[in-house]
Amino acid sequence: MHVMILGGSNSGPKNGWAATLAQIAPEHRIENKFLGAVGSLFGLLRLLKMRQEGTGKPDVIVFEYALNDSLWLLGGNITLKLVEDTLHDVMTLCARERIGLLFLCLCLRPPEPEGEAELSLLMDELYRDAAQSRGAAECLLHAEILGGVAQSQFVDSAHIGPEPAMEVARAVAARLRGPIPAPRGGGRALSFAYLDAAQGRIVGEGARVAVNSSVFEGPFVELRRGGGCVFNAGGRLAALLLRSTEKSGSYAIRTGDRLIRKNAQSLARENAPNLVALHYVTTELPAVSDLSIEMTPEEPELMAQPYDLTLMDGPPHVPFEDQTLELGGIMVYRPRSWLDKAIARLIAR
Repeated sequence: MHVMILGGSNSGPKNGWAATLAQIAPEHRIENKFLGAVGSLFGLLRLLKMRQEGTGKPDVIVFEYALNDSLWLLGGNITLKLVEDTLHDVMTLCARERIGLLFLCLCLRPPEPEGEAELSLLMDELYRDAAQSRGAAECLLHAEILGGVAQSQFVDSAHIGPEPAMEVARAVAARLRGPIPAPRGGGRALSFAYLDAAQGRIVGEGARVAVNSSVFEGPFVELRRGGGCVFNAGGRLAALLLRSTEKSGSYAIRTGDRLIRKNAQSLARENAPNLVALHYVTTELPAVSDLSIEMTPEEPELMAQPYDLTLMDGPPHVPFEDQTLELGGIMVYRPRSWLDKAIARLIAR
């Protein structure tokens, strides 16, 4: 069976649960598409990209983002509503392609020696309710796999150790021995769209480039000061797919008459010098037909704009005029209308 893993950094280590799963379940073809420092919205981006490109689909997806979603929620970058709508889009796409879906919900390290963190309990409930509402497989929960949640299971605040990872791998392998159903409701309208860089129009200083790394492949645009990329969005900007490099710095987002400032430089580059990641937009910008991502040429003008929160952003490494922006695409949020919701209720009956 072809099993695709979509998850965060807990899915990546050589002694982590995903690598261990590949060793103890050789009867399955394991395709690990992990990426650290991203949440469920990036998992949805992967599925939308896979659908656009018509690449081979897996039989089952193991979806491991609950812990990362908890971190982004704690940092004020996302809302529970955004996570809920993301999970439903993931299930809708799996329903349309008849892909089995298993949510694996790991937890944050608890503040006390034992006991699940309140935020992880909240995220577990959100994932579990979403899966139950659509007839997906029962979630695999951290506390149930390991008989509870304890600080001793973690190597830091967000990563489990090798021994707990082994138990997680065994639990996933055991679940894969039985049927993993595809969710119901393929007729439900999607709330998100992914527009890659090829769908953007370059204005001014910029060029199209291809990124081919171990974690992501696809078209990007590289913008220099005075350049921009315009998308026909038809919705509200939720996040940008960026590659943070030595030359990354401040940029602007323009939607109608609104202008905000963000920073593409990331402290997480210590582990990955050219870091592909999804940067959430916390400001609720208006839904517009056209939006522009811009490398504003004048520093005082850009720095005067309202700043939009980016977790783990860092100071620039090169002068303002030498900074660039590598943009892979955008995630656009298009909340369903009342008619879409009514149709979905009829389909679910």
